[in-house]
Amino acid sequence: MQLLTIAGNVGNVKEVREAGGEKVLNFSIAVDNGKDKSGEKREPLWVDCALWGKRAESLAPYIAKGSKLAVSGRPTVRAHEG
Repeated sequence: MQLLTIAGNVGNVKEVREAGGEKVLNFSIAVDNGKDKSGEKREPLWVDCALWGKRAESLAPYIAKGSKLAVSGRPTVRAHEG
């Protein structure tokens, strides 16, 4: 079983919407990559996340841009265009 746990700052937060008969909340998390050897700050890693069903409805009021958040779940990979 694959399990991914990340922690960072919430970026973009969408509204709870309906998809395939279920509620879904999409948001992104910026994971800090620290600094390189010269002391320059590295670009953060952006991770797109989705909450489904009752979790999406119940947690949506607590997920806001800029707040710190840790999530754990099954990762999926897809190509990004644009």
